[in-house]
Amino acid sequence: MKKKRQANSTKKVLAEEKRIEQLEKKELQTLQNLKHEVESDNSSHPLTKITKADMARSVIGALIGTVGHFAFFYGIELADKISMLRATSLYLLSLVVCFFFMYYSGFRKVKEIKVFRFIPARMAVVYLISLLVVLITLFIFGFLDTTTTFEHIYKATAATLLLSVLGASTADILGKEKI
Repeated sequence: MKKKRQANSTKKVLAEEKRIEQLEKKELQTLQNLKHEVESDNSSHPLTKITKADMARSVIGALIGTVGHFAFFYGIELADKISMLRATSLYLLSLVVCFFFMYYSGFRKVKEIKVFRFIPARMAVVYLISLLVVLITLFIFGFLDTTTTFEHIYKATAATLLLSVLGASTADILGKEKI
């Protein structure tokens, strides 16, 4: 009888150990899932960093956008006919277009809350690079020089900036591989 109790006791212990092992495996799996979730939430999002490759894509896109088939020729012609107020509105329109183009083309897939943390910096970089590329392109093609008045530079840049911003924004959202 003692042996029978001992055998039953051993079976109970083994069954209990097996049950505990299964619970431990479930707990381990749960912990691994939590670890993976924390790591993915904790790592920095690739869109939060502005790299040299991002800036290079912006330059390329802005250059393509600026030297579009009619952009700077028609922009210069248009610059002489618009007021400073209209030129200023073109700067603002370019900024708004930059935001919406980037947001609706790629960033809206990112959680809404996180987008507004880094899109202003990314947009500012793209916008400033577009401005610089417009100025340099207009200078290289001889539409601006050291004797050009500020008003003409302001208007000429405003008249060609929108296409440049579109090109830079396109290059920014399309090319995510390293250059």
